[in-house]
Amino acid sequence: MALVANVGVRFLVELEAGKPTIQLEGVLRVIQALSSQLILTMYPSLESDHHG
Repeated sequence: MALVANVGVRFLVELEAGKPTIQLEGVLRVIQALSSQLILTMYPSLESDHHG
């Protein structure tokens, strides 16, 4: 998978472990290598709904 996605093995290990500071570019490469897609849904922040 690392070769196909053009990322390092360590990157895959960290991705699978859920490392919170993983690089988005690498994640996108893995998603593309898996022929998958990423859908982001943004919800308004609860803090932005309360204006004091």
